Amino acid sequence: MLKIAYSGIEGCFAHMAAKRLFPDEMHVPFESFGKAYEAVAGGECDMAVLPVRNSYAGEVREVNELLDSGDLHIIDTYPLPVVQNLIGLRGSRISDIKTVISQTKALEQCDNYIRSHGYTTITSINTAVAAQEVIDRQDMSFAAIASLETAARYGLKVLDEKINETDDNVTTFAVVSRYNSGSNE
Repeated sequence: MLKIAYSGIEGCFAHMAAKRLFPDEMHVPFESFGKAYEAVAGGECDMAVLPVRNSYAGEVREVNELLDSGDLHIIDTYPLPVVQNLIGLRGSRISDIKTVISQTKALEQCDNYIRSHGYTTITSINTAVAAQEVIDRQDMSFAAIASLETAARYGLKVLDEKINETDDNVTTFAVVSRYNSGSNE
């Protein structure tokens, strides 16, 4: 069984991409892009699934810098449609929300929505971690911006759907390996 690294926790977009690309392999979470990359470079994992570009928010600079300066090879890419949603604690309402938590690119993808509601923002490592932070706070005035899958996984309520700026929001993920072909032979 291959070990596939990704940055984040279960339910984040990188985890969703890894599951779709490698449904029968082991998915290994790391707390940062750099740590997921190093897990492959150091042989702890066979491949990593890392976001390189979002059609709305642009390139993921940190990942592209790792790819430019490191020894791993991009062996495949995968475009994942991204739909952002406002999710909160069960019992909360949109009118309760004052602060939204999410990953930087997710916040950028929903900037008009956030500004139109007058929300304060807090940046998180990724969308699923943001959902976990909402749970940890247990405060009805906080919500996360994340996927419907994340809401379901963590038992959060969907307060508003499809809040990103465009309907054709896609994040391209790169599959990186120590080998050029994707084979470990």
